[in-house]
Amino acid sequence: MAHRIGFLGTASLVAHVVLLLATVSEGRAQEVPDAGTVQVNSRLVYVDIVARDRSGQVIRGLTQQDFKIEEDGRQQKVDFFAAHSFDPADQAAGKNLPPPVMPQLQFTNVPRGQVAGAINIILFDLLNTPRSDLLYARKQLLAFLKEMPPGQSVALFVLSDRLRMVQNFTGSSDRLLAAAQAINPTDMSFIRSKSEAQQDDDFIAYFSQNIGYDPGGSAEKLKASEGNQEATLQDNRGYITVAALAELARACGGYPGRKNLLWLSEDFPVSVGAQITDSRFRRGTADMAQARETADLIANSQISVYPINLLGLEEAGIPSSSSGIGSVSGIGGPSGSTMHPQMGDTNQHQFSARQDLRFAANDLADQTGGEAFVGTNDFAGALRRSMLDGANYYTIAYRPSNDKWNGQFRKIHVELVGRGGSLDYRHGYYADPDTHPQGDSVRDLHIAMQPATPESTMLGLRARVGLPSAKHPNVSVDSALDPSNAGFTTTADGKHHAQFLVLLIALNDGEQQVAAPPQTSGVLKLDLAPDQYKIAMTTGVPLHQELTLKPGKYRLRLGVSDLSTHNLGTIDMPVEIGPVSGAGR
Repeated sequence: MAHRIGFLGTASLVAHVVLLLATVSEGRAQEVPDAGTVQVNSRLVYVDIVARDRSGQVIRGLTQQDFKIEEDGRQQKVDFFAAHSFDPADQAAGKNLPPPVMPQLQFTNVPRGQVAGAINIILFDLLNTPRSDLLYARKQLLAFLKEMPPGQSVALFVLSDRLRMVQNFTGSSDRLLAAAQAINPTDMSFIRSKSEAQQDDDFIAYFSQNIGYDPGGSAEKLKASEGNQEATLQDNRGYITVAALAELARACGGYPGRKNLLWLSEDFPVSVGAQITDSRFRRGTADMAQARETADLIANSQISVYPINLLGLEEAGIPSSSSGIGSVSGIGGPSGSTMHPQMGDTNQHQFSARQDLRFAANDLADQTGGEAFVGTNDFAGALRRSMLDGANYYTIAYRPSNDKWNGQFRKIHVELVGRGGSLDYRHGYYADPDTHPQGDSVRDLHIAMQPATPESTMLGLRARVGLPSAKHPNVSVDSALDPSNAGFTTTADGKHHAQFLVLLIALNDGEQQVAAPPQTSGVLKLDLAPDQYKIAMTTGVPLHQELTLKPGKYRLRLGVSDLSTHNLGTIDMPVEIGPVSGAGR
């Protein structure tokens, strides 16, 4: 059972900038204007691009001069360009290095191993897929993992009533396969299959046609009740899905470069582009504010979505070319009999629903720079193509010539210069200011500290745990915060200022959680002179915290939330505390 964790209070935390640990993530300093501050605008827009020739094959070896990039019709000056190339043959030869192994009782939320191409997230969606389609999808997932391209960094997540990470980033096919085999496709499903929906519609139509005396309008009431129930489930799925994508973005945002999200699902109830603000905003995608926040997180984390529609090639039910109605199991009039007009609506409903699914998948891919796979039963092949194509890409970064951060959607256009081909890239972003209500940081840190929530990596952390001894009876945690993704303000005297919420809790590993686990929390205020700021960006900001714990197995979770940018960092530290003996350590 999941247990909620609350804040017990705040205490002052003092941090001194010293040479402690190396920085743990690449990022950009974002300066947020405030009263009495000087704004330093270093905001960069990153665009990852997959280039294909006319036959659909990826193009390698392009240079910065081969691309032209525009924002809202105005050409932009490129500040950064990089080409990323991945060859499975090279990885099979052992050229990819595994992530370094951390020493005992030392932890990090962003391992710094060398990874070729992009990192990959497989999301197996039980929530938005009917059970009847999950078994075949799981079989295809297992087939893909058995023959997964070598040298790739892959994490496996499952979405049911909430997001769950079943395997952290790894290049081991065996680990991923073992994790996937443990997934039970019958755990969760809020969505009916197309055949189930068709049968329900036909039953209601038959009921209305054949019940001669129906003064209470039973058929209409049944249809209305079914519609209300379906709408409620759709809204619930939308809220859960959007929240899960936000968690995913926070979980991988600290890893440098492109992330490919390979999303196995039948429905994709999320909007990420310009359609959030117009009439195409889909019912069931939560409210617009939540959708926009998630869209920003996806863009800032450089996530490209590859929707793989598990509806596949339908052979049963009503084909899109049909103009008749579906069969109704166990009921029906004589052959050739005239049916109620409502029954003919079933085929139109199914066709429209299928078109909506196709649009949602294609639009999601188009807006994030991925590729949609609709109308195929080869899900393993779709996974392989997504992973390989998404590992060969180009990164362009530019400072927008429009410096007004007014929340408007800005369109990005990239084209190849002097040659043919097609490009996949995200087509825009919201120019939202880097300011957030302080309450949002508290709320998000509270969510991030829950036991089942994956680690957040948008703020990099390294930590070392010291076990109790006779001389030092408390558990100590010495950590370093990488502030490169933090929102600093700069005052006229040249000092840099930032504030963070810091929370350390101790969870009983594998046991029932207590309502208020041992924890320590506080507000970290940084007021750094220029030389201190430079050191902090190079070596990290050190923190020291202590907890008094009884002997046992624990999972310490350290969380840091930037009060300015909303960025989060959390790190899990499993430890076992034995009886204290001896004179000291």
